[in-house]
Amino acid sequence: MKSTSKLFETCNNHYTRTFDEIQTKKSVLISFFGDFSQTRVNHLLEKMESTLAQLNETKRSGKRVFSITVEGLQNIKLHGNKTADNQLLGLFMLSYNKKEYDIRFGNLVDESGKKHLVNEIDKINNLKEDQLREYHKEVLFNGDISAKGGAGLGLIISAMKSSEPLEMEFIKIAENLYFYNLHLVVECGL
Repeated sequence: MKSTSKLFETCNNHYTRTFDEIQTKKSVLISFFGDFSQTRVNHLLEKMESTLAQLNETKRSGKRVFSITVEGLQNIKLHGNKTADNQLLGLFMLSYNKKEYDIRFGNLVDESGKKHLVNEIDKINNLKEDQLREYHKEVLFNGDISAKGGAGLGLIISAMKSSEPLEMEFIKIAENLYFYNLHLVVECGL
């Protein structure tokens, strides 16, 4: 396995490229890459609230963006793989133009995590709106709770709030280790 500093450098290079690419099309409102903790999650959520308030976003769009952000940050905190020295590397980026919010999350996952995410996101993206609501109910009432405390509701809720299908990317950074990226969009002014 790569050393933590090499993992950090590889993931940070991806983050920098993503930031530079997005910055050419949208205004980056909040951006963070590094070690995630509950304190970091709380700080990012506070910053998110104040940012949305300053933009005077409609209540519905603001709630959607905030809900997706809560789910995404908690997923990083609860489900991201840690480095050999116990760091939980993650990425969060919120950008905006007059049409939409662009929300991105990233964290380390192993091969089994990758397979699970690919299967779940493919399934979610192939459901129609009413089917997605039914799947949400099914998982809510009958879902298996993982050892880390989730039943997969975060991705389902995020898909229900997103204006477009979930987009995912996996960058192989070491044997059995990937940097997973999730990209969501919420229309402004809903």
